[in-house]
Amino acid sequence: MSTRRPSLIIPLILITAGVLLLLSNLGYLPLSFWDTAARFWPLIIIMIGVQIIFGRRSLVASLAIIALWVGLVGGALWFAFAQGSAPVNVALTSDAISEPLGEIKSAVINLDLGVSATTVKAASADSTDLVSGTYRHAEGMRIEKKYQIVGNEGRLSLNETGTFFPGSPQAKLDLLLSPRVPLQLNIDGGVGSATLDLSALNAPMIEIDGGVGSLALTTPQIGAMKIKVSGGVGNLQITIPPGVAARIRVNTGIGGTNVDTARFPKSGEYYQSADYAGAANRIDLDVNGGVGAIKIR
Repeated sequence: MSTRRPSLIIPLILITAGVLLLLSNLGYLPLSFWDTAARFWPLIIIMIGVQIIFGRRSLVASLAIIALWVGLVGGALWFAFAQGSAPVNVALTSDAISEPLGEIKSAVINLDLGVSATTVKAASADSTDLVSGTYRHAEGMRIEKKYQIVGNEGRLSLNETGTFFPGSPQAKLDLLLSPRVPLQLNIDGGVGSATLDLSALNAPMIEIDGGVGSLALTTPQIGAMKIKVSGGVGNLQITIPPGVAARIRVNTGIGGTNVDTARFPKSGEYYQSADYAGAANRIDLDVNGGVGAIKIR
């Protein structure tokens, strides 16, 4: 009677990700870990297909899968080094992004990120724009903008689209959002890193999908807020400004979770500030962990 062997794919993925993260942290990768992962993730599909063909029963087949995986990952790393060391003469285009605030009283902003390194923060209090910023990108990339007004509410969607060519410089998206009206933010993280400093915004409702890239979020500090964050593959860091109370629910994924329990002690299923119930500035934070590590402070 033959024995069915456990799948090798998940252990190989975890080992490879760990090695790549270590090399990236030590500065040995020519591209960032997330750039490398974004370009070569189809290797996982290849290995799943190989395992389906050969099955899990044979020791020889398992050894063949390991050898093939080592060969594919080695080839991908060689290609990454070749691309990373090659001179890239690609002119970046800079596009301005803006939408006037007008007479709206609130807004819903949907931000769908792609490969760009993204920063989002509040505009100055006297800004007359709902959103403003710049998008630097290589040929073939663009930001699609859709905007409509329904009643007194503005509804804005920004979506990064196009074709990213290996070896091209990373695109960069810098956005300023208006602090003058309440915002509902829906952000889908992409492959690139994202830094979201929302501390000066009036944003009572925020929903974020972490995506593949790393994400650093600083929450708003005024009002009662509901924030839902789904961790992706990248690391997730959430900073709650001083003076803001919080009730935090965490569903841990594969990565570890680190919550500042001195500020948010554990109480049943929550991490909760002692003054949460009566605080004027407070956050109801729901975090669903992904693969990367989660840090909340």
